[in-house]
Amino acid sequence: MTVFNLPLMTRNVEESLRSVHFTQREAGLSLGLSRWETVLYVVVPESLPEMITGVILSSGRIFGEAAALIYTAGQSAPALNWSNWNPLSISSPSSIFRQAETLAVHIWKVNSEAITPDGDIVSAGASAVLILVVLFFNFGARFVGKRLHKKLTSA
Repeated sequence: MTVFNLPLMTRNVEESLRSVHFTQREAGLSLGLSRWETVLYVVVPESLPEMITGVILSSGRIFGEAAALIYTAGQSAPALNWSNWNPLSISSPSSIFRQAETLAVHIWKVNSEAITPDGDIVSAGASAVLILVVLFFNFGARFVGKRLHKKLTSA
């Protein structure tokens, strides 16, 4: 997922840095700041909200990205064997080598391949968890962004 979203993140950061007006840079340089200090104390604090917005948008894309994983590695997660606690076994729930799937792929698999009668309930629960994760992530990102902006701009 990083490979898919790295160009978007890079482009968002570039655009946010370019959006800082040249007079802000000139003001920092005219006050005697070096180029590095101008970037650190003028450009980055000014473009920080746009950078955080780009991170939120890219992360939201990662949370909901199902198609790329369905057709690459998303359906390769083996069934869990709850009696096998060997951390080197792929079917063990405690294995760090076990393939995984995102919540979006899990919801798709439950809706399309569920053989249990409560598949709709499992799908609805996983959807609720996905919505809550995205909601908490957005609130957390807004909180961190406001704190960083306040600290960097002394506003």
